[in-house]
Amino acid sequence: MTAGVKPSRRLGLDLASIRLALSIAEHRSLRRAASVIGISESALSHRLRTLEDVLTVSLFHRSSEGVEPTQAGLIFFDQAREALRVLDLAVANAGAISRGVAGRLTLGLYTSLSTGRLRDALAAYTAEHPEVDLQIVEGDRSQMVEGISSRAIDMAVLLGAPDDKLGEPMPLWRERLHVVLIADHPLATSADIAWADVEGEDFLVSARGAGPEALQLLAARLAGPGRSLATRSHFISRETALSMVGMGLGITLMIESDLGRLPEGVVAVPLASEAGDALVPLTAYRDPGNDNPPLRRFWSLLKSGYVEPSPSLEG
Repeated sequence: MTAGVKPSRRLGLDLASIRLALSIAEHRSLRRAASVIGISESALSHRLRTLEDVLTVSLFHRSSEGVEPTQAGLIFFDQAREALRVLDLAVANAGAISRGVAGRLTLGLYTSLSTGRLRDALAAYTAEHPEVDLQIVEGDRSQMVEGISSRAIDMAVLLGAPDDKLGEPMPLWRERLHVVLIADHPLATSADIAWADVEGEDFLVSARGAGPEALQLLAARLAGPGRSLATRSHFISRETALSMVGMGLGITLMIESDLGRLPEGVVAVPLASEAGDALVPLTAYRDPGNDNPPLRRFWSLLKSGYVEPSPSLEG
């Protein structure tokens, strides 16, 4: 608390008068300051006296040659400049955040950003809004859903058709499922692979991330009557799964955006069913009450430039 100035009197302070006093201090003259500001010298003098009355301190020594800050004035002006700088910055930042050009955006993913539409959308967004702090959170489906509900995550991209129970959904696009196998596998040179071609193969499935969900989608969409699925689940990353495939320990399934750059000796072949290419829908989710401006901007960007309405998954 500033000594000598009662709280009730500090309420009489106004930023405009402080800025006027700073201009007087800069020009060392009421006349020159009034000319630059564009008000009369008498009006400026009145504003200065009112400010000094509120502060109960003289800010300037007055003489026929102009004005000079008092010792108290020097201290006041130094601190006032810094306070106004911080205040101006706070106002600018608040405006930027409200417009969605600053702030933080937290996205939950369990698919790769090595390639694909989502990567392109994020690249476009960050190029347009470099002041937004983009945070990426990886986890499994339950962690993504919980994060949306608690607003620890602004938006999550999940495999599967829209489900209103998980939050406000936005259908994004569909991606092709690929069979990833060792390069010397008999099917490695195929244009595509039918489900019957890999029946009996050992599938390597990650027990985290999108692994269980991809397997569930595969079984629901592609497994027919009398067909079985042999799997081995591991708590492994995408990179480890690819390495195990390269060692000939099995094959795995990945959506197109997860493929990225495959290690040497590993190939990916599109998976097809009797009805055509095997496609998996991706859906974005957010809490409908989350009014984070960067989220609104990114959501609009996806909706306007990256979403491709698709027919329901049949194959």
